[in-house]
Amino acid sequence: MSDTWLYDEHPAMFRAHPLLFTLLLVSVVGILAIGIWWVMHKGERLALSERDVLLERGLLSKQRTEVALSSIRSVRITQSLGQRIFGVGHVELFSAGDIAEIAIKNMPRPDRIRAIAASRNVDLLPQR
Repeated sequence: MSDTWLYDEHPAMFRAHPLLFTLLLVSVVGILAIGIWWVMHKGERLALSERDVLLERGLLSKQRTEVALSSIRSVRITQSLGQRIFGVGHVELFSAGDIAEIAIKNMPRPDRIRAIAASRNVDLLPQR
């Protein structure tokens, strides 16, 4: 696995759910809820290097999924209007078949993920 990451992010909290975050912030019980929410988001990580894609889930026990970047055949980014405004989205990476090899929600800069995958894989470049 490479040490040079082209993209290395955890899911966004505030940018993905600004209204919920604000409501929790002003409530007494909300501070505890934000702490739990933060721990859950820090337990997920998506990283892309020049050769590999890594998805890690979990803080104490880990689930790791690694896929060669060259085997990624398509990238699906799903964004609501609010997510587009705040620059986050749901990302699915497909290598073969109809089921995503890697799927993660609320990732910051999802277009950066697609650009990295496209620059490493000729099949994802726009056709002229």
